[in-house]
Parts: sequence; C-alpha cells; structure tokens
Amino acid sequence: MKSYCRNCYHPLPYKAKYCAHCGQKDTDGRIGMRSLMGRLWNNTFHLEGKFIRTAWQLFVPGKVTTEFFKGKQDRYPHPIRLFAIVMFLFLFLLNSMLKDKESKDHVSFFSPMTTVKSETGDTLLNERSVSIYEQMKYGALLYDMERDYEQLPLEWKTPQAKKSLDSLFKSFASRYGLEQDGVLDSLLQGSLDSTGIGFSGIQISTLDIVRYESDEIIERYHITKWYDRLMVRQGIKSYKTPDALAHAYIGSLTWSILVLIAIMSGVLALLYGRQNRYYVEHFIFLLHFHTGVMLLLLLAILGNRWGIWGKDMLRWAVFLPAPAMYFALWRYYGEGWLKTFGKWMLYGILYLFAFMLSFILGILVVFALF
Repeated sequence: MKSYCRNCYHPLPYKAKYCAHCGQKDTDGRIGMRSLMGRLWNNTFHLEGKFIRTAWQLFVPGKVTTEFFKGKQDRYPHPIRLFAIVMFLFLFLLNSMLKDKESKDHVSFFSPMTTVKSETGDTLLNERSVSIYEQMKYGALLYDMERDYEQLPLEWKTPQAKKSLDSLFKSFASRYGLEQDGVLDSLLQGSLDSTGIGFSGIQISTLDIVRYESDEIIERYHITKWYDRLMVRQGIKSYKTPDALAHAYIGSLTWSILVLIAIMSGVLALLYGRQNRYYVEHFIFLLHFHTGVMLLLLLAILGNRWGIWGKDMLRWAVFLPAPAMYFALWRYYGEGWLKTFGKWMLYGILYLFAFMLSFILGILVVFALF
C-alpha cells in the first residue's frame, strides 16, 4: 500500500523515514515527550547557533551581506528575523532602563522636570525631580488655598495668621518647584497662567488642565477643528502620562528604523545604479549594517551597566558606525577608495536628512496614536 506524508500528502518512497518534499518525519501523528523536547532543543539552538556565529561577523563591515549574496544564505539567519531579534533585545533594554529611571526619580524619563531641594538651614533634607504636570497640580492647590483664605472671616485674617500662612505657602512652593516668593498676591505668576498646546498656539489655562478632562476643555474653549482637538487631547495626555508617550515611542523605533532603511536603500540604488543590483540587495545590506549597530549599542550599554567598561565605550559605540559604513560600502560594492569616499560623504548627508525625517514622523505618529 502506497504511503503519503501526513503533512503535505507527498508520496513517500518505500520505507522512507522522512518526506523528501517537506522534510517531516513519517509518523502516525503521535509524539512522545522525548521527541517533543528534542524538537524544541533542535529548533531553539539551531537559531541560536546561527545567531552566535553571525553576531561577531556583523562587526566586520559588509562581511555578512557579501557572504549572503555569494549563495551562503543558509549559513545565516533570515536578515529580517535577525534584525527583529536584536531590536527586541535592544528595546527591552531601553524599556527596562526607562522603568528603572522612573522608579528611582518617581517621574517619567522623558518628562520635563525640575530638581527640587528641601532644606532646613544648611541641611539638605531631600532632592527629587518634579514633572511639569506635578507643578501644575501643586500650583492649582496653592491657588485654591489662597481663595479659601480670602473667604475666611475678616477677624481671622490677622497679621500673624497671614505671616504664618505666607511661610507655609513658601515652604510648599519650594518643596514642589513652584515660583513663589511667599507673598499671596504673587501666588500664580508667569508659566502658571496658561499653557500652550499644539503648533497652532492654543493657550489653555493651567488650572483648567488640572481640573478638567480634555473633552471638557474642548467644549469650554469651543475648539472645533479636528486638528486642534487632536492636539489638545494628546497634548494634555502627554502632560499627564509622559511615561506612556515615551514607552510608545520606544516601541515604534523598529518601524522608524525600517522606514529609514527603506529610504536609504533607494539612495544606494541611485548611487550604485550602474551595478544593476536589485533593490532588495541594498535593503539587506542596510538591514545587516543597522543590526550590527544595534547589537554594538546593546553590548555597550550592558557593559556600562554591569561595570565592565565606562562611558567611553558608549561614546565609541555612537561614533564608530559612521566610519564603519565607509568600509562596508567599500567591501560590499567593490569600488575604489576615492570613489567610495565621495559616495560615502553624499550618503552621510542624505542619511542625516532621512534620519531627522523618520524621527520627526515617528514622533508625530506616536503622539497622535498613543
């Protein structure tokens, strides 16, 4: 009786143990624990073995891509898969660093902040960071305290009571980074009057930002344009939850870098048009290069955090990709040193513009959607 593969239904030769079409082992469909764990081991360490072998070669500019297009594709992990693994590790590290910073300072890593010192005489009692929104809340609280004081019976407003209250207000304002000189009449000055939101210059009362939700503010200020409504909603949200904005942008870095790679692959296709290469060849070249850069930054940050080396290594990790790109272009495209130098300079200038463009677009997209 002729047998068929249970996976792809391809005919199996007599006594064949594996399918010649899909490679699956010929079984009755049942699988034991030993076989299950063995398959997990092989699949996991097959990828890890390729990753480890490829990782150090990524630090040799242009080597992996050159070997890849010499027909040795099976020796290396899939370029997009390799990029995804390194980016996952890099973004995981960035998010953990961000959470550590937030936990330590009790404020978002990307939030505007003020360092506040609470002192008694010459003794430093406490030093911490205060976000802009925290200052808004405490400013509103002081404002309400002043209004409540003004509503007290006249006989209660003695010079001693006013002096004591001024002293309390001054201490409170100093503790939370507010511009307050201890005089009730100057409680809310300068930046506490209103806050600009969006590029169209919409001014919202700081007290309203603290007291009302964004939809209530839109109705109170009669904001009708969809763009202005979006700016108000997202602007207030970014004030209140800046850490969410920071985490959202870090999560979008993968797509921002892929957009940058896609743009610059087109640039390389123009610079090396006479070589009649496919667009995908330039794309994989830049994919391998950026994977190596992310891996270098990952190792530099980890080494710094673990005390293996100092911040100088971080500076080198940021500086090295620029000259490394020159050697990668020279190795991969095989042109002369001088010609490669000219194209490297032009590529670098265009890369800066494309980087700023993708960075700004990434921020705008994340700001609109987070």
